[in-house]
Amino acid sequence: MALRAKPQQQQPDDRRINELIEKGGTVARRENGDTAKPMLVQLRLSRDVIQRIDRTRKKRTVPPSRHSWILEALLDKLNAE
Repeated sequence: MALRAKPQQQQPDDRRINELIEKGGTVARRENGDTAKPMLVQLRLSRDVIQRIDRTRKKRTVPPSRHSWILEALLDKLNAE
């Protein structure tokens, strides 16, 4: 059975460590309003509903993505309420 030497661990580069520390960063915080990160929502729709959405959005001169169309429909409904 062949044996090989234990790999040598690299010594940390103090210069690179100091650069990383001095680079700093931002403090994590919760944002409010439109700049907040969107939340992921899972939506289950029947095949028939998806097909109706696709037929409707393809009637436009420049059809939006399915995601954009659904988002627009949701916002229209919220504004109407």
